[in-house]
Formats: sequence, C-alpha cells, structure tokens
Amino acid sequence: MAVAQTECRQCGTCCANGGPALHSEDKRLIMSGAIPRAHLITIRKGELVHNPVTSRLQSVSKELIKISGIGKRWSCFYFDPEEKGCTIYDKRPQACQALECWDTAAVEEMIDKDLLNRGDLIDREDKMFQAVQDHETGFPCPDLKNIINNPISEDTSELEERANSEVKFRTELVARHDLSLGEELFYFGRPLFHLMISVGARVRESSNRLLITWPQSSQSQSSLK
Repeated sequence: MAVAQTECRQCGTCCANGGPALHSEDKRLIMSGAIPRAHLITIRKGELVHNPVTSRLQSVSKELIKISGIGKRWSCFYFDPEEKGCTIYDKRPQACQALECWDTAAVEEMIDKDLLNRGDLIDREDKMFQAVQDHETGFPCPDLKNIINNPISEDTSELEERANSEVKFRTELVARHDLSLGEELFYFGRPLFHLMISVGARVRESSNRLLITWPQSSQSQSSLK
C-alpha cells in the first residue's frame, strides 16, 4: 500500500512549471528589494495563463504580476535546477509558502484573489507611472482567447498597426530610461507581437515593419481543451 505524501520531496516540479503570481502580502518583498522589479513580469488583462485547477488556458480578467521565468520551460527565476530548490526560500512569495503539492487546496483558494498589479508597486511620482498609463491606454492587450478561437475574424491590419506602434513606443521608453529587459517586462509586459505569436500568428519583418498573418491552422489550437 502506497504511503500518502505529507511533505515536500524537493522534486522541483512546482518551481519548474513557472513563477508564482504575487499577492498583497508580497509587496514588502518588492519594496525592500528582496525581489527586484527586474525579476518580475506583468501579465495584462486579456493574456492567457494556465489555470492549475482546470488545467486549461484562460484569459486573465485583471492584471497580475508574476515572478519571471527563465529557460525553455520558463521555470521560476529563483529555481535552482541542480539543487531542486528555491534560492530565496526564506523570502519566497505567499503562494509558494501556501503550496503543498500533495494538497493544493490552500493555494487554489488564493487564485485570482488579492493580487498585486503595477499600480500597487509604482509610486505616482515615479517617472515610469505615466509611461505605464500611456502604454496601457494606447496599446491594450486584446482578449487572446477570443483571437485563438477566431483568428481570421480579427482585424489583422489594426492589430498589425498597433503592434508596430507599440514596438516604437517601447523602444523609445527603454532607451530614454535605460531599462533592462527585465524592467521592460515589468513595466509593459510582453510585446504585443510576442503575444500574437503565442496564439498562432506568424510575424515577419519587412522594411523595418512587422507583418502579421494568421494561418488557417491556428483556428484549431488544442491547448485550450
């Protein structure tokens, strides 16, 4: 008879699956510098995330902040694959403290609740606050689940124009404020053209302009099942 698991076996599976979303209690970790902004990524409203309860992709209904990922598997930034452990264990986020892989009830209860967003972490007097506001107003993230289900019905020319304008906007802001890639991903999230690629679009560059097309096969993505 198999013995029921009651403690972490340090297999690393949870951490290898990606960084956690951050909650209000974690704000102190960011403000103190224990977790730098450059190690965070903003997931904007409309982006797709994996729901651990349903094991499906879903569009997020509100902005959230996650620990960035690294490597092809996008493992948590703070995961040590050799030691199968966390490099900031004593200062790990609330979701990591609550997670018990043998009983996920506690961490499931936290999903979509009390989440941090950029407004919680950027002071209104910060030079980047208005830049973030301008980016969100000018280049909102479309509902990616709707696009993945109905790519051909989307106004490709509008998305293409928005993606090109956003690249220019981001490039100027990154240069003006000397932002690292990690800081850029915190302040603005992933570029729109990256998000389009993630839901089946083909993006190529021609004459310093991004061109976006939607293959017919992208309508039958199986990842949403």
